[in-house]
Amino acid sequence: MTCKLLVAWTASAIACLSMSQVLAQGSATSNPGVAPSQSATASQSNVSPPDACKLLLQADLEALFPGKPIIAKGPTLSPLYKGPQYNESCMYIVKLPSPTSQSQLSRFVTINVLQWGSNTSDSRGATATFASIRSTQEKITSTQHHIEGVPNIGDEAFLDSTSDQVKIYVRKADLIYALNLDTYSAQSMPNALSLAAQAAKRWEEVRGMVEATTPVLKNTTVDIPADTRSSDVAPVDQWPDACALLTPEDVRAVFGDMKIEPPQKTMGQITYRSRIDRTEALPKPIRCFYQTSRPQTVNGEPTFVTHSVTVIVANVAATEELSKRYYEAARKVLDASTEVEGLGDEASFSASNVIYIRKGLLTIQVGVGGGERDRAIHDDATRRVNALAKLVARKLAHTDHI
Repeated sequence: MTCKLLVAWTASAIACLSMSQVLAQGSATSNPGVAPSQSATASQSNVSPPDACKLLLQADLEALFPGKPIIAKGPTLSPLYKGPQYNESCMYIVKLPSPTSQSQLSRFVTINVLQWGSNTSDSRGATATFASIRSTQEKITSTQHHIEGVPNIGDEAFLDSTSDQVKIYVRKADLIYALNLDTYSAQSMPNALSLAAQAAKRWEEVRGMVEATTPVLKNTTVDIPADTRSSDVAPVDQWPDACALLTPEDVRAVFGDMKIEPPQKTMGQITYRSRIDRTEALPKPIRCFYQTSRPQTVNGEPTFVTHSVTVIVANVAATEELSKRYYEAARKVLDASTEVEGLGDEASFSASNVIYIRKGLLTIQVGVGGGERDRAIHDDATRRVNALAKLVARKLAHTDHI
């Protein structure tokens, strides 16, 4: 029995000795006089590989995005050709409020292990690989990219940022990884740097994965970008009074042969749609309605001829370009395809006796209803709406702020 154990031990010792001689010869041939690095020793000792989801914890994101939903998409395994599989990458989704709507935006955060376990000093080591990565990024990136070195993260680091994403490349001893964060606000850059630095604390050469000595620095709030959209409508104080554009006296001048009811006023409001909708009431009526009537006898029977007279402040746009676009859209609604000269900047008439007038930022709708099934009454309404539109256009000509 003793002899067998001795033989087994001797065979093992010879095998180990032979392997040591091979490793020594390989080292001497490839890089004479340079001892293997700690990482090479660690790799040969079967040190546990990195775990992307332990380099970047959900708790880190919860600290940087307090109160916001964090969705863990889980790890992605390394390819089989790399040897024993490990969690090579990890992804999270952060749900953040949209600055321009009531929906939520998905912002992705990922970490990818690019290399680990090689020595750090020779031509194929981590230091050379990292230098090659930076050199390549500087050569292939466009002018939209900003690349610069970053201090105090791992052993060396640099960032590659665009308007859409911040990417931090880091080397910590024999480990090289890239952390990506979709941009959201001014917080995006410091958040990406914090996450990349925290991941570096979780790796040590020889030991591999370790616990970070301190947690990532917390944010107290999430910076939500301001809604920078400009309104497509003018402020409420620039909206005119519809009943001042067409007064009872104006209606009486055109409908003097008819009874005219007092005007009915309709108020309006503007809704500014954003992260939080804001509604502002217009201080002046945007619609003024008059009912006119006169008696007549048809086939010996008494009846009434009625006309509804309406003026509507359809829109006061923020810019003249928007005003033109709105006017074109509005006139298509009632097929106001007939151009009318001498009314504002442009005007058009529809067969339903409605005239659209655009003057600067303002679009006005003037209409006379009635007589849709009686040609004589309809033609009379056409004459009257043209007369009313001229009265309105004269007032618009003396309205400076529109």
